[in-house]
Amino acid sequence: MTQTHSNADSLADGRLSAPAAVRNAPAIVAALAGWLPERGRALEIAAGTGEHAVALAGGNPGLDWHPTDIDPLRLASIDAWRAAEGVSNMRVATLLDATGPDWRVDPVAVVYLANLMHLVPEAAAANVIRGAARALAPGGRFCLYGPFRAGGRFRSEGDASFHARLTASDPAIGYKDVEWVDAVAAEAGLDRLDLIEMPANNLIFVFERA
Repeated sequence: MTQTHSNADSLADGRLSAPAAVRNAPAIVAALAGWLPERGRALEIAAGTGEHAVALAGGNPGLDWHPTDIDPLRLASIDAWRAAEGVSNMRVATLLDATGPDWRVDPVAVVYLANLMHLVPEAAAANVIRGAARALAPGGRFCLYGPFRAGGRFRSEGDASFHARLTASDPAIGYKDVEWVDAVAAEAGLDRLDLIEMPANNLIFVFERA
């Protein structure tokens, strides 16, 4: 499935850099401290430029970080960031479309996803959540970051405007409600452990597979 990505600047060595990723990566690493296990494999879905991947892998050196994406340019950027930062616990990026039904990977301790739910239709977003649940070993954690609504209400005027722009480009996409995410996750066998308030009105869901 084609996904709408935020704009990113191209660097000379093949890396892409998204200003929002630069801003929010340190806050995400700090917010997830204590929620991620010390050891195990972490699967990152839709890793984008790779800036979150190098930050989270660098901040969690005991994890074996496996970034994925569907875009060849972003897969190359992820690997370029890995090389530039010298992150030894980060795997070569691989192709994965987690919006399709029935995708599977070997069991992992962590699934991490940022800034995708609002860019795909509801059915695709549900496939991501269900697939994440299938991918997790018992006790594994699914960490989901991005902008969401609560009770159908936007968290800021900026969020409402962004949602309107998204739905104008494609009526099938746009913000998902916290309650909808919780319901799909619960049906997939995930228990929500926390909902973390983040800068710029974003949220991080932390789920655990029973």
